[in-house]
Amino acid sequence: MRCPDCNHTQKYRSGTRCGQCGYQFVFRKKTDQITDLALRQMIQRLSDNGQYAFTATQLALVLCRHWRRSTWGTVGCGLSALLIAVGVLTMSGFGIIGAILFVVALPLIIHLSRRQAFALPFHKASDLIRRYHRAHPIAELADGTAFARQAPPPESQDLYYAPERILVVERDELVDLLVRNRFHLTAKTAVISQSGYPAHLLAACREFLRRHPQTPVQLLHDASTQGFALAARLAADPQWPLAPHPLVDLGITKAALDKNTQLPWLAARPKTAGVLSADHHRMLRAGRRVPVDHIGPKPLLSLLSAAVVSGTLLLATQGALGGMEAGVEVDYG
Repeated sequence: MRCPDCNHTQKYRSGTRCGQCGYQFVFRKKTDQITDLALRQMIQRLSDNGQYAFTATQLALVLCRHWRRSTWGTVGCGLSALLIAVGVLTMSGFGIIGAILFVVALPLIIHLSRRQAFALPFHKASDLIRRYHRAHPIAELADGTAFARQAPPPESQDLYYAPERILVVERDELVDLLVRNRFHLTAKTAVISQSGYPAHLLAACREFLRRHPQTPVQLLHDASTQGFALAARLAADPQWPLAPHPLVDLGITKAALDKNTQLPWLAARPKTAGVLSADHHRMLRAGRRVPVDHIGPKPLLSLLSAAVVSGTLLLATQGALGGMEAGVEVDYG
């Protein structure tokens, strides 16, 4: 085990406290498939060395992608079988046939791997993050309680900056994510959850809408049957008098789901693995959801800044879905 605080290396049998600095190790690589050092590095990369807050969903998906990259998967097994077959044919004097097989089979293997659904152990990753957070609180974690347990800071969201729009998000932690990353100031947008969190802002938003009835109200939600119904729920909620105000659904909308892009679909049931799939209609029928925070905070803020102006949230490219765990050092525990 390598200590993420002092970089000291020790054996597991030497104890779960660092013999040099006293750091309390949380994970054992053999049973948890992750080390304290690796998760610390993921946190640093996801937060850009503490510059950005992030949600537990974002960190858990980074961990899932790390596990997926650490295994061969369908592509690795297919390539192994293909290379063995080509090698046997070449050694048997059928090199031309082997070359033709390689040229034909390689694109097919890649195509099938893109269409196949891959399991994402999201709940396992979430449990590990909770364990780590209890032992070593993650300062950058946006958990939807930042403005519930304390008075809001002066510049949090008291509408002194005359917002150009109000953004209603589906989950409380998205408020913390956006406000702690100062999105409300840079985009001149008041951010509030559908639940009315933070409470001090709900009355202010209602009064602001009464005085400025043409202020656009924009919605941000997961790709799910529940998320798609956010506008209808708000219209029926007595704490949201939104009838005379224009509602703009930024997404994730059904139209934004690209059938050729694999996205992380999370299950509603506990202990059920998530799925990386491009079969979006089947995933929706199964009650799964794509969290709007399925990419890191920096690209999400960039996409959302464009969305509040254009009126549509575009999904990130496949390349942006990974990469956050790249560069994580190997620690064999």
